[in-house]
Amino acid sequence: MWEQKLKDMGVLWRHDGDMSKPHALWTSGKHADTFNNGSKLLEDPRVLEQVCAGMIESMKESIEEHKPDYIVGPAFGAITIGSEIARQLGTKFAFTEPVITEEGKMQELKRFDIPENAKVLVVEDAISTGGSIKKTIDVLEGLGINVLPFVGTIVNWSGSDSFADRKVYSLFAARPRIWEADECELCKEGSEALRPKANWSSFSQ
Repeated sequence: MWEQKLKDMGVLWRHDGDMSKPHALWTSGKHADTFNNGSKLLEDPRVLEQVCAGMIESMKESIEEHKPDYIVGPAFGAITIGSEIARQLGTKFAFTEPVITEEGKMQELKRFDIPENAKVLVVEDAISTGGSIKKTIDVLEGLGINVLPFVGTIVNWSGSDSFADRKVYSLFAARPRIWEADECELCKEGSEALRPKANWSSFSQ
């Protein structure tokens, strides 16, 4: 149900096998047959409201058992989602943001003072490798904050229903096909690799 809804909203795109159509060139340089367009949530608050209501419904039983005090998501993709979920649940909201350290790119809670032992639900727009959401969980736990045993996302590309020892709730889950540029099967069959956000009209035909 949600797969088609997300497609109709312009949030989710999957290649349909027609090689006259483009496929996704990710920021990493890899090619893929899927893309999650979180910008559409920023563009239309009505879409954002519906998607976040769906996320809450998917997590309903766990939320009732573990009522969160805060919703937290990593910047920038989960800021709007987290804020809207917090509004609908009547909780507080905060976000972590990326910083460069000697250990590499990390997430840090810079702008908010979340009390120790506060119960936090971590959300994300999409989970693939899950790097940002894991770093968000790590920094929160390092501050003594109680991160709940489940996370919420719109799209779960990870291929697993658990991540970082937490249950993953999503509106849509699938395992995308991803290639290095010189090994892309869709390129070999004639499909052109394009950056989705810059060419969204070509993807949404």
